[in-house]
Amino acid sequence: MRPTAVILATLIGTAAPQAGAITDQYALGTSFTVAIDVNATSVEVVNSAGDQVWKSASDRAFVSASTGLTTISQSSGNFELNGDTVGAPAQKITIGGVTSSSQSVEISGSFGDSDWNWTLAFSLDSDHSQALLFNASVDGSDVANVYLAYESPPEEAFFGLGEQTGIGNLRGWRVPIWTREGGAGRGEEPITSVLNANPSVAGQYAGGSLLTTYTAVASLTSSLGRWIVLDGTSYALFNLASNATSPFKDTAQSFLAGDIIEGDHSNSSSTTVEIQYEGSSISGWLGRVTGGNALLEATGALTNVTGRQPTLPDWVNDGAILGIQGGQEFVETVIQDAQNASLPLVSVWLQDWSGTRLQAGTYGIDVHRLWWNWEPDTTLYPTWAEWVPYLREHYDVRTLSYVNTFLANVSTKSTGFNTNFYDIAKREGRFVTNTTAGDGSVWTITSGVGIDAGILDLSNKTTIDWFKDLVKKQFYSVPISGGMQDFGEYLAVDDSVSLSHGTVDPRVFHNAYPTVWASILREVVEELDLTGETIGFHRSAGTFSANHTNLFWVGDQNIDESREDGLRAVVSSALHIGASGFAHTHSDVGGYTTILSAIGNLTRSAALLGRWGELSAFSDAVFRTHEGNIPQVNVQAYTNASTLAYHVYNTRLFRSLKKYRVAQQAQYQTRGWPVLRHPIVYSPNDTTARTVIDESFWVGEALYVAPVYQVRATSLEVYLPPIELNSEGQRLNGSSIRYKHLWSGQEFESGQTVTVDSPWGQPGVFVRWPTTNEEDTQLQDLWDFVEAEKTTVLTA
Repeated sequence: MRPTAVILATLIGTAAPQAGAITDQYALGTSFTVAIDVNATSVEVVNSAGDQVWKSASDRAFVSASTGLTTISQSSGNFELNGDTVGAPAQKITIGGVTSSSQSVEISGSFGDSDWNWTLAFSLDSDHSQALLFNASVDGSDVANVYLAYESPPEEAFFGLGEQTGIGNLRGWRVPIWTREGGAGRGEEPITSVLNANPSVAGQYAGGSLLTTYTAVASLTSSLGRWIVLDGTSYALFNLASNATSPFKDTAQSFLAGDIIEGDHSNSSSTTVEIQYEGSSISGWLGRVTGGNALLEATGALTNVTGRQPTLPDWVNDGAILGIQGGQEFVETVIQDAQNASLPLVSVWLQDWSGTRLQAGTYGIDVHRLWWNWEPDTTLYPTWAEWVPYLREHYDVRTLSYVNTFLANVSTKSTGFNTNFYDIAKREGRFVTNTTAGDGSVWTITSGVGIDAGILDLSNKTTIDWFKDLVKKQFYSVPISGGMQDFGEYLAVDDSVSLSHGTVDPRVFHNAYPTVWASILREVVEELDLTGETIGFHRSAGTFSANHTNLFWVGDQNIDESREDGLRAVVSSALHIGASGFAHTHSDVGGYTTILSAIGNLTRSAALLGRWGELSAFSDAVFRTHEGNIPQVNVQAYTNASTLAYHVYNTRLFRSLKKYRVAQQAQYQTRGWPVLRHPIVYSPNDTTARTVIDESFWVGEALYVAPVYQVRATSLEVYLPPIELNSEGQRLNGSSIRYKHLWSGQEFESGQTVTVDSPWGQPGVFVRWPTTNEEDTQLQDLWDFVEAEKTTVLTA
């Protein structure tokens, strides 16, 4: 082993230095080489294949720092981000020295426009041979943010960074890493502007923007097979080659002024990626795959670092999960009607098990919310402990429930309670506290008008143990099969917020909260030996949440067809969260957010419910409905005979894909590949495929799906991109591969736009043709379904 030494001009390797420059090369094992040109202030990392893994930016300092924290404010979980308070980064960078060994290289230097000093280190990861550890740090007074900037060729497309909706290729965007409410609209108009302009309706910035997301996942993949993962939970901002020059803002006012997309668009001319990270150092892993399909292998590589979701229980593939509210008698009536209609029903999801709390709404119509006190409501579910096992024994139907990290004071609950867990938690110091009050009082969160609660301090080990015990005794006191594990994004970062008696920084723990929340509930089912039976679905997530939750869900979506927050958002969400390492995802079939207002209503129609179910049959890991927040104005799967018949059909369609879906999920377990895949995965050089946001997607390698978004349309135009690669990255003869329309059997050449019929129940679905023998077996039940349902007539 070569001893560590300070080296300014030592050549290692075979590559020749550039003319007029002194390029020193440092081998890191056999996987990476770091080339440094001191005079040009340039650093480049290549892998064993000679491909560029990382190269310092040419238009700005590759390591830098600035003063001033981003201003972060919140209302009802809606966080605004304002970079006006962040200073300009130092730019006059010089390299002063290099320290190396066979395992690591550390470069150091200073800035000509500040008295700060910097270091950038690359080192081998003993746990992951194809991953390179990096750390950039800046030493000096008042350093608030550190920056890492590197080159990105114009053709490089980006995917991931958690759940992103309404955007395809992220190139050209500035994407913040901050978990928060997704917003009701996320840019869809006019609802987004109305909510953002009227904070009295649902809190400041309730409409959100294209950038508001429940997740804080700092993992990114690219079409070149490059990937990067940050190791840390502080606020970060990924500038993915945008043209933006103004301070980053994601606020109600910036949205209303149109600033949210100033310089942030897919037509950027920049070739620099810059990551801003709050603190004095930034670290993580990066790499570039040396073979195979670039995007698939890059996602697999990053999941070797971040972890993969545990497997789902087999029963979720066999039918529908009906979201129902209303109490035991009503739930049983729905079950009986569903089974009489031959619905393959595997579970009911009863989020109101702890009681319904009505929130005053428009036109005197109440919004249905929940009492966050984790015991069965004695009015709605008077014999809960006996009734849940009865449903399984009598109807063969499992029960899913609901829990979150809030506790509401139920002293005013009209239907009564046995235990007020809020009082216990307050007395025992389990909540996040408010230091401004000076008396250890509870930091109160608000989730819309009249919904207040305490939020558990999950930075505290004793609180974690206390809540795990509560979940075991209350949530799993009966044989439920898991449930929705909601929220995780509400922790405020105001100066008055205190965690663990002031010993934990809320700005650092905020993005960690979702992962801790998921890990608690995963530990519970592991300790109860229920991992093979239960599902636990989260909407919030952190970079390392995947291996703590076997199911992700899109979160609250508007009940409409919109790209930003409605039906279309299912696809963009799944594509990005999948590229971030989460393959098991799903949506509320039919959406959730119902809006009644003077500017217009968003209520669920039979047509929307039916088309959403068609999409979910292909896109979702489980097939679960939600009644919505105002159930009485929404069409439900059980509303009448025709809606039930449509849902029976879509459920059978979902069930027919079981063998194929399970095979794709098994591939995720072994290789980390997402189940849903952007068209660019197989058509990397096709310009039309690169621009897809949600128009189409691949399920595995064999099924190409184009949903029907104009829900009453009877025909559909679909672009069929030329298939250049297979999943192993092998070049294919595109002329020999065709698209076979699932419903008609008609075959089409690739590289064209075709028009196909799209009656109820028939979204645009094509099979890559010919299929392999293995795919034939996996898809046989789907072909049988098509044959069996040829004469089925649906209405909506």
